[in-house]
Amino acid sequence: MTALMFSWAVWAQPDAGGSADYPLLKRFPQSWIEGYQQRETPEYLLMLSELKKANNVVVADRRLPLEGELTRITYRIPDPHLPADAFEHFRAQIEAQGGEVLYRCSSRDCGSSHYWANDFFGISQLYGLDRTQYYLAAKLGSDYLALYSVQRGNRRVYLQLDIIAPEGADDLMQQLQVSGSAVLSLEGRGPEEVADRLVQLLAEFAPGERFWLVVHWQGSEAEAAIEASGAYARQVGAVVRSAGYEQVEVFGVGPLVPSVLAGRERVLVVVRRTGE
Repeated sequence: MTALMFSWAVWAQPDAGGSADYPLLKRFPQSWIEGYQQRETPEYLLMLSELKKANNVVVADRRLPLEGELTRITYRIPDPHLPADAFEHFRAQIEAQGGEVLYRCSSRDCGSSHYWANDFFGISQLYGLDRTQYYLAAKLGSDYLALYSVQRGNRRVYLQLDIIAPEGADDLMQQLQVSGSAVLSLEGRGPEEVADRLVQLLAEFAPGERFWLVVHWQGSEAEAAIEASGAYARQVGAVVRSAGYEQVEVFGVGPLVPSVLAGRERVLVVVRRTGE
């Protein structure tokens, strides 16, 4: 029996280069990341009902359009675990942290796995047996999540986690009010554009409130990354102060806090200073 169990086991493999877990959720034990993408998206349709085809177009009756930073993580789940095992592992964490489940389905109630794999996610590994699939859409803090698990015909199990981090002023303000900090992606954005967004955000708070602007910057050479992040932070701070927000201090910490970067290249964290 022991030999049989060992023959089924698949040991964890190295993660895809440049990938990272979503900081708020722990991965399934012994799983690994096979695919990883991160980009700004002008529109992400979070599906809130089953997928079906109408007039040769795959649609859902209910969907929520979102704009922001999209992170896509494709996990390979080790044998002999089933899709339900991985799905429940993540669902339990989402609900334990107060996440709001917007929609969930399983098996054929989700529609065809072909639609989810090829038309929605665009990831062929996710095409599996309809009866083995699980899907959940949820909101956790200010982030929106799409969770999908399935078993392929070759018995391999995959779990897909999409994270959409909206970056509108309302979402950033909610993060600051609830947790005291908010994260803004810097990918493809110059200091002036970032500063303009921050000015809109700070306008929602009472005059005289104090903030830290902390730039995190990935780099293999720590000193160079710290210097670059500091220069960027000073440029942002100068524009924000020129708009009348003098109670702002800026810092550049390069790659010294990897948990904040979470696989991203560059982010700015706004910290609301309270109790002073």
